[in-house]
Amino acid sequence: MIPIGGKLRKSLNTNKIIFISDYFVDEILGGAEKCNDALIQYLSKDYSIKKIKSKFVTPSLVLENKDSFFIVANFFELSEAVKAELQQSCDYIIYEHDHKYISTNNPIFFKNFLAPEKFIINKEFFSNANNVICQSKLHAETLYKNLLINNIINAGGNFWSQEDISTLQKNINCEKQIEYASMKTANKNKGMNKAISFAKTKKINLSLIPLMKYENFIETLAKVKNFVFFPQWMESYSRVAVEARILNCKMITNRLLGAASEDYFKLTGQDLLDRIKQNNFALISKIKSVINGQTVHSGFEPKTIPKITISCSVYDGDKYMSHFLEDITKQTIFDKCELIVVNANSPGNEEEVILEYCDRYPNIQYHKLDYRATTTEVINMVIDELATGDFVTVGNIDDRRRFNCLEIQAKHLMYNEDIDLVYGDCLQTKEINETFENNSSEGSLYEHSKKRFTKENMIKCLPGPMPMWRRNIHDEIGLFSHEYVYANDWDMWLRMVSVGKKFMKIEEPLGLYLFSETGRSTSAEHFKSKIKEESKLFFQHKDIFGEKNFNLYKQHFSQGLTNE
Repeated sequence: MIPIGGKLRKSLNTNKIIFISDYFVDEILGGAEKCNDALIQYLSKDYSIKKIKSKFVTPSLVLENKDSFFIVANFFELSEAVKAELQQSCDYIIYEHDHKYISTNNPIFFKNFLAPEKFIINKEFFSNANNVICQSKLHAETLYKNLLINNIINAGGNFWSQEDISTLQKNINCEKQIEYASMKTANKNKGMNKAISFAKTKKINLSLIPLMKYENFIETLAKVKNFVFFPQWMESYSRVAVEARILNCKMITNRLLGAASEDYFKLTGQDLLDRIKQNNFALISKIKSVINGQTVHSGFEPKTIPKITISCSVYDGDKYMSHFLEDITKQTIFDKCELIVVNANSPGNEEEVILEYCDRYPNIQYHKLDYRATTTEVINMVIDELATGDFVTVGNIDDRRRFNCLEIQAKHLMYNEDIDLVYGDCLQTKEINETFENNSSEGSLYEHSKKRFTKENMIKCLPGPMPMWRRNIHDEIGLFSHEYVYANDWDMWLRMVSVGKKFMKIEEPLGLYLFSETGRSTSAEHFKSKIKEESKLFFQHKDIFGEKNFNLYKQHFSQGLTNE
């Protein structure tokens, strides 16, 4: 079962529904419009429904009807001001027909259907809905993996009107007269050109069914033996594919049909039509339950973000500690993390504020050592003895994270099983205790953020100050090396790359790095020791960097050899 939604419901005592969509069935005879129309017909028996096109909705109209329940279907033409007013003032569900959480409206362009963060849109509008109704398991899972919101319900189907069901019933046993057919449409997403190419390759005669009234379309489709359909986007459901199977057409298609993720899609003919009839009643009951504020089963099993261990070493950090803890505990998924704070025998007075936060957050552990431990000793202790998370990251007390940094990193690590470490761009500041949201960086990036990840580009310590990686990697390659004081992270990442581990850069600023000219790894005072360590790693891993980078940086790193 899922929570009622992304926000607290108002106490509604109304049977009024405002139904918003870009178009309605009297304007466009599309699958989404027909589904909406059937839903409106069924709801009209119990509710008073007012239909309004999205481009005509205003914030004042929303406010005037704030005691109504809003159903938002297609909303490409809905203004940002209206979205904001709905979020603030009203109870609403989004009855999603496609993928308006991605700017391309099509997740197939992206590996694992997971869009880079720069393509994510409308997240607040989706997350603040009472519920988001999806069309199929595939649809719901894809929306979830991109937004990670907890208010999604899989309707597991479309609505068919009683008239459309009668039309299907009348044509269910029609004699097959057309060997191969596809739809004739200007909508590139429906893949007509792919169907034509397939027919040419297979040397088959392909008929194209033009746009026509629904009754005529079904009568023609019923005569087709093989329905060729290669959608070029992820079909949230694919009404026409279900209708083709009801009419006993054999499907020649691809893997982009949301309906195919539902168990009943394997049915055909009368069995499938009977199931669609049953679904109509089950789905309308589910929608009514959502409108009435009742708890509804999500209809799919969302993947759970693994626990994240945040390793935090503290030494002489009085001026950073409270700011760091305030920042890290505001992470959107901090409740899925364990923050392990290790006091490395600091001479400072950080303990008071740390204990205060421990009292407030049960997922913060505090350990105080009686000796001066290095950062390498601390992170190895955390990984090897204290951590219970599947993912690990470092919490440097002088750096700051974007409010959803950990969520974004965990999402991409969780859904890209071939990736072992993720990191994002970092802004750079010289001012202490600024936040990601309010800082003086003026958009300037920390050096590691300027190049994409490749083995050759690991000539720089690309993961930077706040990567996230899989803890089980250490079972294979060991812990951080005590041999390195200044380059222990570069050494670790190079060892990972050398055994074939893959990194992924998230092309979005996720954090704020504090650059200090007196820092341990940046000060002129420590340059000789630092370049000595880096020199050893450079020549040890020269095969990773490639001949071009080796020759380009050889003179620079040779300085470390002369410091022997």
